[in-house]
Amino acid sequence: MQFKKLYILKELYKSFFSLLFSQINKKKDFVFYSESLFYKNYYYDLLNKLNNKKKSVSILSSDINEYLDLKNNNFNVYFIGTGFFRILVFNIINCNNFLMTMTDIGNNLNKSKFCDKYIYFFHCMHSTHKMYTEKAFDNYNVIFTIGQFQTKEIIKNENVNKLNKKKIFETGYFYLDFLEKNCNKKISDKKNILFAPSWNYDQNNLFNNHGYNIIDKLLKSNFELTFRPHPEIIKRNKNEYIKIINQFKNNNSFKIDNHHSNIYSMEKASLLITDNSSIAVEYSFVFYRPVIFIDYKDKIHNKNYEKISNFTFEGDFKNKIGISISNDQIDNLGQICEQSISNSFSKRNEIDKIKKEYLSNISNSVDTACKILTDVTFS
Repeated sequence: MQFKKLYILKELYKSFFSLLFSQINKKKDFVFYSESLFYKNYYYDLLNKLNNKKKSVSILSSDINEYLDLKNNNFNVYFIGTGFFRILVFNIINCNNFLMTMTDIGNNLNKSKFCDKYIYFFHCMHSTHKMYTEKAFDNYNVIFTIGQFQTKEIIKNENVNKLNKKKIFETGYFYLDFLEKNCNKKISDKKNILFAPSWNYDQNNLFNNHGYNIIDKLLKSNFELTFRPHPEIIKRNKNEYIKIINQFKNNNSFKIDNHHSNIYSMEKASLLITDNSSIAVEYSFVFYRPVIFIDYKDKIHNKNYEKISNFTFEGDFKNKIGISISNDQIDNLGQICEQSISNSFSKRNEIDKIKKEYLSNISNSVDTACKILTDVTFS
């Protein structure tokens, strides 16, 4: 453990001084920031596309594992951690375009006066005004939205709150296109269920209050269950997480998925259960398999969301595609799952319809974004 800490510290110092030296020589064209390896597949295709066009592309990562993974692929990658070095780098980074899928830049972490444009791209298919904080996107110069609905919400927010206008481009959703290209849609185990609850600032949430009971009921109903917690759940709800792991770790039908990619868990599962997680949309759009929403607690990170709209994409998706149940029905969850799996493909047409209605540049999102980023008129 001590050796690992010393190694991480050494890589922090080495990356920082290497980054500092590289900035003296030349201002960087494109810099990506990633909080962890969990987000790699959300931006990797765009990173590759820009790199193949011989653009100056660098990656800043707060995750030592992501740093080592990308470093092995001969990218210009720097490990900056989550503490002092990240704060310092964010204040001095010198680039034309700083791309990230981390919200609230300028609120939680300072912006660098040496960066020309801060560009946000999405890592989930949700509306922008309810599950995100009120000022989540205020300090970006450019937003890459996944569709027209997000564009309208951001413009409405600018008008309501009298904000500076951002440049908005409807690129589409990078990660959905990544999944379409990399998933095996034929793999499915009829008795396997994926449980992927969302994280929430509110500690009174589905995972804390009903996670244990949901897992217990499904295992007793003879299902195999894969539990995939969001990284924020492990960080914010550690005691409940450890309790669940300790209780079920010796059950052969229980699997915990902490891998950075959710692809294998989605491929294997015949049904997904969540409350508010965007994995529901990704799973449904790619595999056309059923999703059960447990309507226990709404995920609201912006208490003023109604100033923009009561309507959200995720709400419309849940109403048209999802199977919604209350927490009072958890005792009957096994039977509900059996019925839902037997009707797996009943909503294929509705899924295709809502996908085309809401998403831009399906299967072409990365090419669209790359063209925007490399077009001289963009600046």
